[in-house]
Amino acid sequence: MESSQKRIVNQTDRSLIIKCIAAFFFIAFLFLIFRSYHITFASGYDLSNKKQFVMWGKELKNILLAGVFVFAIGSYLAKRKRIIFVNSSKKYKIEYFIGPFHWGSWTHYEELKMIGIFKNSKEIYEVNIWFSNSRHVKFDNFQLYNKALVEAQYLAETLKLPIWDASDPKNPDFIK
Repeated sequence: MESSQKRIVNQTDRSLIIKCIAAFFFIAFLFLIFRSYHITFASGYDLSNKKQFVMWGKELKNILLAGVFVFAIGSYLAKRKRIIFVNSSKKYKIEYFIGPFHWGSWTHYEELKMIGIFKNSKEIYEVNIWFSNSRHVKFDNFQLYNKALVEAQYLAETLKLPIWDASDPKNPDFIK
């Protein structure tokens, strides 16, 4: 569905280990949903007794808090990003997705300028897409320079832009 008017760039796929960990958290979330159903309807708590009602409420609260925490971690690990550029209307959309569910909003831009690789103060390489008005969109973070370079080359090829390598701030240079 890519054309000269619409360009789509996706984050690299998550590793198998990260996918398995995210799946584990989603399974744990389903178990906690089952557990909350079980203590509410099949546990034998007498909800007319004040002491048992308080115990039931505490147990349900702990399960629901754990469920929110487990679901949030699973979602964070499974979430991916794609950026859609529409050249004709000069709009882009940063879209996050987990499986078939996606969300994001459209934003105007002037012109695409370059892809940048930068090393931040935490020794992490950032790959950014820069616009002509000095605005940028952070695309992804990497621990290793080689992985950041491969991702930047993919973006540069897809968007037909040069790569500005500023990973060494004393010796920045265009690549390609």
